[in-house]
Amino acid sequence: MDVEFQGLSESESYALFSQIIIPRPIAWVLSDNGAERGDERWNLAPFSYFNGITSDPPMVMFSIGDGMAGKVKDTHRNLRRNPECVISLACVEQAKDMQNSSEDLPADQSETKRFNIGLSDWTWPIPRVTAAPVSMGCIARQFTRVGNTEQILVFAEITRLWVREDVGALDAKGRLRIDVAAFNPLARVGKGAYARLAEVFRV
Repeated sequence: MDVEFQGLSESESYALFSQIIIPRPIAWVLSDNGAERGDERWNLAPFSYFNGITSDPPMVMFSIGDGMAGKVKDTHRNLRRNPECVISLACVEQAKDMQNSSEDLPADQSETKRFNIGLSDWTWPIPRVTAAPVSMGCIARQFTRVGNTEQILVFAEITRLWVREDVGALDAKGRLRIDVAAFNPLARVGKGAYARLAEVFRV
């Protein structure tokens, strides 16, 4: 099959991209709605156009599809106002919570409250998703518009890292090593479709 992308709509291109560029890690981004509303304060959303981009300083990038949503997404608006956020990496057991948090709720409603997703305070102004094996305290440093629609790339610097005790341990040289099997990371392979790691091997 030979597909000509030029004649495809944005949604058709996305449907192909999201099934071919796999598996993809998922940035589960918690941001501040900007008002003291107690348990309605936090916005939680997943973004699977996501990856690490540099180690000095440590930074990640994720893409927000404002154009596909037809509006400025809550995460984008929140980070423009307050660039501090937490990017959690979910495990397979959190697939349902992850999928639920992608629902388009009004800006003044919190996904964490709606779907009973627990949060924990830690050494960062934004809480972390309690059950996530790994969480990163980040600051959004740059917003770049790309493509023909309002697709926004967010470049975020990692300032703190939290790793669950059974997932991370120090080796003989004092370096943090991650137990991938204990991590059991959740990956995206298409619309509403996820995957788990089956085998880890070295070359």
